[in-house]
Amino acid sequence: MLSGLGVQCQPVEANADLKAYDILVVGKGALTVDGPGPDVSRVREGLKVVLFEQTSDVLEKRFGFRIAEYGLRQLFPRVPDHPLLAGLGAENLRDWRGEATIMPPRLKYTMSPTYQQATPVVKWCDIEVPRAWRCGNRGNVASVLIEKPAQGRLPADRRRRLQPAYSPLMEYREGRGVVLFCQVDVSGRTESDPAAETLALNLVRYALTWKPAAGRNALYVGEPAGKRHLEFSGIGVTAYEGGKLSPDQVLIVGPGGSPTLANHGPAVGEFVHQGGHVLALGLDQAEANSLFLGSKIGMKKAEHIAAFFEPFGADSPFAGVGPADVPTAGPRELPLVSSGATVVGDGVLAKSPDANVVFCQLAPYNVTRAEGAVPSFAVNGDDAVDGKQSALLTLGTATDARHPVLGRR
Repeated sequence: MLSGLGVQCQPVEANADLKAYDILVVGKGALTVDGPGPDVSRVREGLKVVLFEQTSDVLEKRFGFRIAEYGLRQLFPRVPDHPLLAGLGAENLRDWRGEATIMPPRLKYTMSPTYQQATPVVKWCDIEVPRAWRCGNRGNVASVLIEKPAQGRLPADRRRRLQPAYSPLMEYREGRGVVLFCQVDVSGRTESDPAAETLALNLVRYALTWKPAAGRNALYVGEPAGKRHLEFSGIGVTAYEGGKLSPDQVLIVGPGGSPTLANHGPAVGEFVHQGGHVLALGLDQAEANSLFLGSKIGMKKAEHIAAFFEPFGADSPFAGVGPADVPTAGPRELPLVSSGATVVGDGVLAKSPDANVVFCQLAPYNVTRAEGAVPSFAVNGDDAVDGKQSALLTLGTATDARHPVLGRR
C-alpha cells in the first residue's frame, strides 16, 4: 500500500532496534495477541507510530481496549478541518468501493440457551453478548472500532454513525512522540477507493510533520470529588493553595473553590487577564463570576438532558467534543450559561469571549453515583430481579492511567 502511494519505506522485523528510525508504520493485521511486536517505548523520546487496522483480539487482549465489530458504511467527522481529513468531506466517508478484509464476511458465533437458542452470541471482553447477523463487508468504511478510553491522551478525530463512544481514528500522545490508531478500512480492500488512499497518505504526512505541543500542569481548587475524579482519569493534578500562576499551568475550578480564588484575587486575576487557561466545572453564577472575567456571566437553572451543536474546528478548545459527550441518563437541573460568554448548545458548555476560560456545567463526577470513587465491587438488594441480589461495580479502565498504550505493546 505504501509503495502504491509513493511512500518510500524500509521493512523491519518485529524485534528490530528502532533507534535509527523516526517513524514506524505497523501494517494491517501485523500484530498477534501473544506474538512478537516492536518495542515502541521510544515514543516517549520522539518516535512516531502509525498503526493501521488490527484485529479485535489484538486490540482487546494485547492493548486492553474495548472494541466493537460493527461494519460501518458511514462515518461523520468530529473535527472537519483536522489535517488527517484534508481533501475529505462527509460525502467521502461512506460506502467505499469493494470489501474490507480485517474481519470475516460472516459472523463467527454460537447459539446460547441464555437467548433461547435463537440469537447469535459472541464473546466480548470475555462476556457472552448477543450480536446481529453479519452478511458481508462490502462498502465497509470501518469494521473494528475502538471504544474511547476513559483515561489517557486519546482525542478522537472521527466518530462512528450510531454510538459516538467509539472512534476508528485516534491519536495517542506520550512524551515527545505519538501513536496514530487507524481502524478505518484503508488497506487490504478488494477494490481501491480514492478516499481510503487519501486518508492513508494523510496519516503518513501527518506523522512526518507532527510536533509535540507544549504541555501544561494542572492545578485544582474546589470540592474533593473533582480532584479525585481528575486523578483517577489519569490527570496529574496539584491542589492550588494560592500564589502566582504561570503560563505553563491550567487552573481547574470546581464548586467550593471561590473562597480560595477570592483570597488570592490579584494572582488569579493577573493569570486570567494575561491569557491563562481556566476550566470551570459545574460552577453556579456566583462562583463563575469569581474568576475575574471582563464580562459578567449569567446563568439559569434549567433542565438538561442533551444538547446539539455542530463540530468544532481543530483550533477550538472544544475540538473533538460532540453532543454525545454531554447527555444525561435522565432530566437533570443544571446552572446553564445564558449570557456573558459564547454559549454552546443549551449552555452546558461555554467559553468566555475575552479570556481563555471554558465552562463545563455537567461535571463528569456528578453524572454517575460513583462520583469520582475508586473502582469497587459491592453487592446490594436494590432493584433485584426475581428476589436475587445484584452486584454494583464501579469500574476504572482496563489500561494504565498514564501509559495505557506503551505498557501493552
